[in-house]
Amino acid sequence: MNSTLKTFLDILSLRAGPEDLPSSPRLLVGTFVLLVVLQTGPGAWLLPSEGALFPQALLSGLVSLGWLALVLRLFGKPERLVQTGTAMLGIACAFAPIAIPVLATVRPEPGGQPVAFSPLALLAFAISLYLIYINGRILRSAIERPLFQCIVLFLLGEFFVFTLTLALGLGGPET
Repeated sequence: MNSTLKTFLDILSLRAGPEDLPSSPRLLVGTFVLLVVLQTGPGAWLLPSEGALFPQALLSGLVSLGWLALVLRLFGKPERLVQTGTAMLGIACAFAPIAIPVLATVRPEPGGQPVAFSPLALLAFAISLYLIYINGRILRSAIERPLFQCIVLFLLGEFFVFTLTLALGLGGPET
């Protein structure tokens, strides 16, 4: 377990990739469950106006893994799903305790004014950029394509998750 945590830290510090994680379906499921718990627990406390946190977390995780499976299959690397998915979910788990409180602070109340250019808003933006970069590197390691292409593929997946969540009425602006 300690070696797995060290590998996640090494991925964050750009010294390792998903191939350094064990290929364990149990670890993939464990990181998925942990991410859902991390997103719904603190999220329910810090974002009380957000009513559908559990379905959002569940849907976004499952759709993200589905998108990843599709991308890996398209690039002829379907056998890398477990390690790549574990790496991406694990990185999301590492940032959830930081990102959720920051998001709760910069997100306006329903009907309120958005927070613009505050230090926390800049921190949220920096975290987002770093997560995009890290996930692009993870995907690059998995499909062996240029980093820019992998970042675009990751962002397309995030856009797909966001669009599907909105289409199902599980997120977005309150009416």
